[in-house]
Amino acid sequence: MLRFLRKYSSSTGIKILYGVLAALFVIWGVGAIGGERVDVVARVEGAIISRRDLDRATANLQHRYEQMLHGQWSPELARSLDLRGRALDQLVEQALLGHEATRLGITVTDAELLDAIVRLPELQDGGRFNRDRLETFLKSQRDRGEFEDEIRRSLLLERVQALVTDGVQVTDAELQERYRLDHEQATLAFARIAWAELAADITLTDEDLQKQLDAHPDLYRTATTVRARFVAYRPNEFAARVEPTDGEIAEYYELNKEDRFTEPEQVHARHILVKVAPDATAEAREAAHKKAADLLARVKADEDFASLAKQSSDDPGSAAEGGDLGLFPRGRMTPAFENAAFELQPGAVSDLVETPFGFHIIKVEEHREGGTKPLATVRDEIVAAIKKERGTELARKEAEADRRKLARGTPFAEAVAGRPVLETPPFSAGADVPGVGRVKDFTETALALRNDEPSDLIETETAIYLLAPFDRVEAHTPPLAEVRDRVMGDVRRDRGKAAAKERGEQLLARAKVAGLDAAAAESGLEVRETEPLDRRSAAIPKLGPLPELRADAFTLTRDAPLGPRVYDLAGDAIVAALRTRTPADMSGFDAAKDALRTTLLQQKRQATVTAYLDHLKERAHRDGTLQIFGDKLERG
Repeated sequence: MLRFLRKYSSSTGIKILYGVLAALFVIWGVGAIGGERVDVVARVEGAIISRRDLDRATANLQHRYEQMLHGQWSPELARSLDLRGRALDQLVEQALLGHEATRLGITVTDAELLDAIVRLPELQDGGRFNRDRLETFLKSQRDRGEFEDEIRRSLLLERVQALVTDGVQVTDAELQERYRLDHEQATLAFARIAWAELAADITLTDEDLQKQLDAHPDLYRTATTVRARFVAYRPNEFAARVEPTDGEIAEYYELNKEDRFTEPEQVHARHILVKVAPDATAEAREAAHKKAADLLARVKADEDFASLAKQSSDDPGSAAEGGDLGLFPRGRMTPAFENAAFELQPGAVSDLVETPFGFHIIKVEEHREGGTKPLATVRDEIVAAIKKERGTELARKEAEADRRKLARGTPFAEAVAGRPVLETPPFSAGADVPGVGRVKDFTETALALRNDEPSDLIETETAIYLLAPFDRVEAHTPPLAEVRDRVMGDVRRDRGKAAAKERGEQLLARAKVAGLDAAAAESGLEVRETEPLDRRSAAIPKLGPLPELRADAFTLTRDAPLGPRVYDLAGDAIVAALRTRTPADMSGFDAAKDALRTTLLQQKRQATVTAYLDHLKERAHRDGTLQIFGDKLERG
C-alpha cells in the first residue's frame, strides 16, 4: 500500500473528520508487538490493552494537553486530570467500537485507506500530499503495517459513529428552547473574601513549616539531575568535505530513478459537483441533472468557473477552493471522472459526467505527461542527497572511533581531541538542554549512566552526540532551610484559603437572615455587581470562570435570590445573590437558527455516541468481556 503512495505527489478532496485524526494520534499504538511478553491491563471483547499501549496513549494525551496549555503545564495539573484514567477509557472505547464494526460487517477498502492517508494534514505541503513527509513521519513510528492498521481502524470507528448518529435530528421547538435558555440574562451581586489578605496576618513557626514538609515530602522532592560533557558531530559539517563524482551521481540517479525521479501522468483539474444520493428518486435525480445542466450552460457562457464552484458545488472538500482538486494521477478518481479529465486539453470543460457521487462539470487547468526527469534536471538534488548521506556516514564513523577510545579508558578531552567539548548545566528528565535542545534520548541516556561512563552514539536529524555524565544528584526531599520560602508560601496559602472559606460560610449564614447587602456591611465587605451574563458565558464579568455560580444564577429568583453555597474562586470565597433576571430577546432567533441547529445537532450526536458507548460498556461488563486489571494500571 505505502509503496503505491510513492507514485503520487498530490491530492485534495473530502476532509477526514477531526475525530479520525484525534483517535489516530491520541490512541496511537494499540496492540502488542508479536513475540514480546505483554503485560495486560485490560481485555475488551477479546482484544488486549497492554501496559505499553496505556503508557503510550497516556504520553500522547499529555503531549496534546502540554501543547494546548503551553507553559501552564505542571505535575499537579497532570494528576488532577487523571490522564492515565482518561487514556485507558479511550482505549477501551476504541476497542468496543472496533468490535462493533466487525459485528456489523463494516469494512474499509484499500482505496479508502489510501485516500485517508494522502489527506492527513501532517503529510501536506502547500495543500498537496508530500511523499517525503510520509517517509519522515513513518521513521518516527513503529512500522508501516501498524501505521496502515491505525488509519484503517480510525476510519472504521468513524463509520460506526456515523451509523449510530444517522437518525439524530433537531426540532424547531428544541431550537427555540435552546435559544431562549442561551439568551436569558442575569446580573449578580457578590461579596469577595480574599484569602491573600487573610494570609498576610498569619504567623507561622518553624514547627508549622516542618510539619508541612514532613506531611507532603513529594511536593518538594527534587528530580534526579545530572550534568553531561558532550561532543556534537554534525553531518552538515562533514558534508562540506564530500564532493560526489560524476560516476556516483549517475549511479545514484539509476538506483533512484523509478522511485524519486519519475512522475506519473497527471492532470490539474477543477470540478463542480451536483450531488445525487445513492437512493435518490427518479424525480430527485432529474432535478439534479437539470441543475447541473444549467450550471454547465453558465460555464459555457464564459462565467468564471472557480466562482461558480464556490457558489454551487456540493463537494465540501473543494468548493471553497473554487473546485480545485489539485494534481492527481490515474487511479485516484472514479473511472468515469478520470477518463473525462485525462481526455480534456488544458482550459477545456467537459460535458456532464455522471459518477456514483452525482453529476460533475470538469475543467482541466494543466496536463502533465509524466515520465522520468533528465539527470541534468535533478543533478543538484542528487549532489545534495549524496553529500547529506555521506556526511552522516563520516560523522558516525568519527563519533564511533572516539567512542571506542572512551571505552578503553581514554580521558574525554583526549579521546575527542580537536573537537570542542561542551558541558551542560544540571538537567532532569525531559528537560530542554542548552546546546542540545529537548532530545529525549540525550537526557534519558545521561540519567541512565554512571558518572563518567561514556554513552553509545545518540543520533538526531542534525547531530550525533557522544556524552559522559557527571555531578549526578539523586532525587531527594531537601531540608527545610533549602525550601523554606516555598513551604512558607504553601502553608500561608492553605491557611488563608481555609480562613476565607470559614468567613464565607459565616457570611452566607448571616445573609440567609439579613440579606447579602446587610450581612456584608456588618462584616465590612464591599458588595459589587456583575455585568449581565448568560448561560454561555465562559467567565462571569468582574469575577472570572465560576461554572457552579453561573449554573446556580439561573435557578435563583426574586423570592430566593441568595446563592446556595460559598463559591471558591482560586481560594477566594464568593457569596452571591441575584440582582436581576431578564428573559431572552427572541428577535435574533431567525438569524441564528441555522448556526444553532448545527451546534445543537453536533451536541446531540456526541451525546448519542456517549450513550451508545455506555451501552456497549454495560453489555461487555454484563457478558464478562470487559476486564480491567486495576493492580496493573500504575506505571511500572
